Amino acid sequence: MADKSEAFDGILLSIATQHEGGVQDLLDTFFSFLCRKTDFYTGAGIQAAEKLLMEKFNKYKIKADQETAKKKAEIEERERKMKERREKEMKQQLEEEQKKEALEPKIKELTDEEAAEMMEQQRKKQEESSKEVAKVASNEVVDSTKKDEGEDPEDAGKLKPNAGNGCDLPNYRWTQTLSDIEVIT
Repeated sequence: MADKSEAFDGILLSIATQHEGGVQDLLDTFFSFLCRKTDFYTGAGIQAAEKLLMEKFNKYKIKADQETAKKKAEIEERERKMKERREKEMKQQLEEEQKKEALEPKIKELTDEEAAEMMEQQRKKQEESSKEVAKVASNEVVDSTKKDEGEDPEDAGKLKPNAGNGCDLPNYRWTQTLSDIEVIT
C-alpha cells in the first residue's frame, strides 16, 4: 500500500505547488473533484462520507505524530551525542594543557625585553614599599614626638625602641636582649 501511495506523490506534489493558497486551496480542489466527478457525497450518504473521512484523517494523524516523535527523539539523541563529544573534547584539551604545563621546565628563560620589563616591575615595587615604610616611619616619629614632648630635645625625631629594645617597622620587627652579654669587670 505504501508503494501505491508513493506512486502518486509526483502528481500530487505538482498539483500542490500550483495552489498559491497552500493546503486550504488543495483540499478545496480535492473535495470539489469528489463532488463533481464521484458519488462521494451521494453514494453511501453523508454520515458514511464523514466517517470515512475521519478514519483516514485519524489514521494519518497517528502516523504523523509517530513520525514527529521519532524525528524529535533523533534530534535530541544527536544533540546529546554532540554535547557529550564537546565535553569529552574540552576535558581532553584541559588534560593536554595540564600535561604541557607539567612538562614545561620550572625555570623559564626570559628574553632581554621580558627581563627588562620584569626588572622594571620589581624596581617599582621596591620604590613603593620603601615609600610606604618611610611614610609609616615618619608617622611614628611624629607620633612619638607628640607623646615625648617632655623628653630630651636630642631624642626628638628618633624612633622609640620597643619593649625588646629593638624596633617595630611595618614589614619588619626586631628585638635584642642583654642575656648573651658578658660583663667583664
